[in-house]
Formats: sequence, C-alpha cells, structure tokens
Amino acid sequence: MNTRDADMHGKSRADEPGLVASRFDADIDAVAPQIRIGAVLYTPETEQRHVLAPFAAELKRRGWRVGGLVQEIMLNDDGSRLGLDAVEVDTGAHIPLARPTAHDLETKTCSLDRSALAASTAALRRAIADKVDLVVVEKFGEREQEGEGLAEEILTAAAEGIPVLVAVPAGVLERWNTFTGGLSDLLPCTEDALWRWWGADPLIEELRRAVSDVSAKRVVVGRNWTLVEGPDGCGLAKSPAHDHPGCRAIPGVGTLAGRPLNELASLAQSWNPAETAIGVAAINAHFNRYDLQAPHQNGLDVFAAIDAPVAVIGRFPGLAERLRQPLVVEQFPKEGEFASVAAPRLMARCEAAAVTSSTLVNRTLEGLLRARGTARFALVGPGTPMAPQLHAYGIEVLSGLVVEDVDQVVALVGEGAGVKAIKPYCRFVTLKGD
Repeated sequence: MNTRDADMHGKSRADEPGLVASRFDADIDAVAPQIRIGAVLYTPETEQRHVLAPFAAELKRRGWRVGGLVQEIMLNDDGSRLGLDAVEVDTGAHIPLARPTAHDLETKTCSLDRSALAASTAALRRAIADKVDLVVVEKFGEREQEGEGLAEEILTAAAEGIPVLVAVPAGVLERWNTFTGGLSDLLPCTEDALWRWWGADPLIEELRRAVSDVSAKRVVVGRNWTLVEGPDGCGLAKSPAHDHPGCRAIPGVGTLAGRPLNELASLAQSWNPAETAIGVAAINAHFNRYDLQAPHQNGLDVFAAIDAPVAVIGRFPGLAERLRQPLVVEQFPKEGEFASVAAPRLMARCEAAAVTSSTLVNRTLEGLLRARGTARFALVGPGTPMAPQLHAYGIEVLSGLVVEDVDQVVALVGEGAGVKAIKPYCRFVTLKGD
C-alpha cells in the first residue's frame, strides 16, 4: 500500500512535522523520487513485532551496510522484565532506554530515560554520514510523534536518499502520514513484506559483492554463449545478439583473462549487454562451482504437477513433455506464443512462472520479479547463478548447469555452439528455497 496520494504540501516543522517541511523546500517533484521510506505497521495483537532486527542482521550478513536502531527487551536472571534497550545496528552497542522501578510499574509511569534517547541519535547520524544502504528505526514512538526523539534523523535520512524502514504503531497512522507528508509505503509486519519492499533491484549488486577476488583464467565471448573460467568454477551467460540495441565494443579486450573475478562481475551492472554477459558469467564462475552438491534435476520439472497455466518466459525445448499448460512469452513470438509485453499480466494470473536466465543479461529479471504477484518463480537455464541468497528475492527455484569438462565447453563456446552441444559436458543442478 502506498500513501503518495495524500497531500504532500505540509507545513513547516515548527507548525507540524512533515517530510516536506522548510528543511526540504526543493521542488516536491524533484524530491519525491529520491525518498524511499517504509512504515512497518503493528498492533498490540501482532505476534511477531520485532522483524526489523533479524531483517537488518540478514542484510548485514549479505554484505549490505545497515545502520539505525532496534529495540530489545531485557530480562532479569529469573525471566522477569528488566527494561528496554536500544541496540545500534552497526555496532551492536546497547543503550538502556528504560529501567522501570516497582513504583513505575504500579503507577504505569513512563520510565523512558530521555538522556539515553538523545544519545541514541548518534547511531542514526553516523548512518547518514556514512550513506549506508538502509536505515532501520524501531520505533515511531511518542517522542517522534511530537517531532522530537529520532524524528529529525528519520527525515534527514529519507531526504538524503537513504532507504528507511520504521516500525510504526498502527494506531498512530494518521500522525505518521502527517509526519512523512504521505510519502511512505505501508507494510505489514512480516519478513516477506520487508523483502518485497527491499525489492529486486539490489539483486545483481548483492551477487557481485559475494564474488571473490581470485583471478579469472579464461574469458570467451562466443556467438551464443559467454564463458568465464575461475579457479573453482566455470560460468556461462547468454551472449546478446551482435545487433542488439546498446551493444558496443568491450573495453579492455585481450586483458580480461587474469583480472579479478569480482572486477569482471561488476560488469553485470553495465548497460552494454556485451559487458553484462561477461559480468553474469563471472558471477556464475563464483557460484556454479565444480564441487557444488545439488540435486540433478531440470528446473521445469518442479512445476510438472501443476494442472493450471504456467507462464514460461523464454522458449525452452520439450515444454509439452514437462508442463501441462505452458504459456510461452518470447521477444519474437511464434503462433500460439505471447509477446514480451504480456509477461507481467500473465505472471500475475498464473500459479507459477519459469523464467529464462537470459533475463539477467537483458536486465528484465528485476521487473519480472516485481510483477510476479503470488506466482512461484523459477530461474532456469545455463546462465542461472546457483546462489541461495536469491531465494529471499522471490526466486523459489534455481536451475542451471555446472561445467564438468571445461576445455571441451571452452572450445564449443568459442565455435558458437548452442546449449544442446554444451549440455553433455555439464550437469544439471537445482536448488529450491524453503
């Protein structure tokens, strides 16, 4: 849900807290696209209220820079409640926010230490200065509702273009909308909702960050496939057509072999499809390791039992034998197939979608993931990275190849071979998410 239809021309902060206060007097049309702020709504009945802390921890584990504050209930040795701490996401340091006395508990008096709350703002200021990838704040409490506490830092982070997630009591939603000027996304308090809000756009960057700095041994750009060989694996990616719009000469040709694998992987973010293919192949050289232990299975077989339409993005051989009701989407459709523009609508209406790994090279994968709705999603093809972290982005099934006879595949790719010629020297592998 999005509240961007709300009035965005708020008063100055002296009158009323708002994201479009006097500090942000720039034209609203220029400011709005830079702001990404999500409200994680909860009620007293919400069973799992504290989803920000594990989400932030998981992003940090994946290599993202996360700052801000979460809250942790502190217990005595006997299990009774001692109080409440703010925990700095980047350092793990605890700041005691509340240590209620027996009198406080009996009279229901607020025991919040305002000086500790003031000290906690340092974590947010540090995150803003460091321009982290995400700021999380737990929570939009009474002080913030009054424009105090962490309010200033929340607004500043958002205005600086840093994505911000804030835990917000559902009962104060009207105040929150006023505070943000209606520029926030309203999210249920679930891990899946946070991942959907995080979105698919960071997917390639996350894979790139995971690639090691070992040297690439060989780089081969064939007519049909691009190959990068690393010391522990060999990666493939679909080569774009030579007349593909945007294809340009690749800088540094002749010096690509020997470069760090992670340097080549950064090319996956290029808008030159020829470079993108090298980058994706480098990513796959890291993940599709020779020693990868995974079931030997064709990814299309995962959806074989579905007696309903399955969207198939890309023309796979033998579909009629593997899927009961495939709806094929192709850039140049044949009779009975659908054009690429139909993909989002078909996916939204299907129970599952099997998507070719070439969407990593043509930069359409992220859009397809956003359009998937509730459809189960499989990424299938020789260019699929066997990276388990992709499951969190909504890709349930990863099905690709592990090269076994590298010299033979290198020779075939260089001579323009297709998948049929390459497959005998590889093995199918499939990873499934929970």
